[in-house]
Amino acid sequence: MKIRVIFFAVYLFLGSLLPNSDLHELSKISDLLQHYQTHVALNGQLSFSEFLHMHYQGSENTPSENHDRLPLKQMGNSAYDYFVAMPLLQPTFQLQETQEPQHYLSHPQPRVADAFTGSIWQPPQVA
Repeated sequence: MKIRVIFFAVYLFLGSLLPNSDLHELSKISDLLQHYQTHVALNGQLSFSEFLHMHYQGSENTPSENHDRLPLKQMGNSAYDYFVAMPLLQPTFQLQETQEPQHYLSHPQPRVADAFTGSIWQPPQVA
């Protein structure tokens, strides 16, 4: 069980290092390298940083089939879609018998004795 917890902890940590993405994008690195080799064959001297700038920060980004397969170009595929969470232990729930609700009645005690309040609070009298 510890191995599974460690695996998923490392998996989630590595997935969090990719902004707005997941580990599924790492599987597209081979397409990125093949596309880079195609550009090197066509352009001759093209550094990898120039290639990345051209495809990820450049304004001359032409859409094509190869560009859609590059990592971090299309979002929406999630590696989490491939996992089906099934609980290992199926807990059994037992319903408890309901108890009748207890009713509490409040009996406020007067703050001032009745005899005293009757002598003070009198309407004004005309003499």
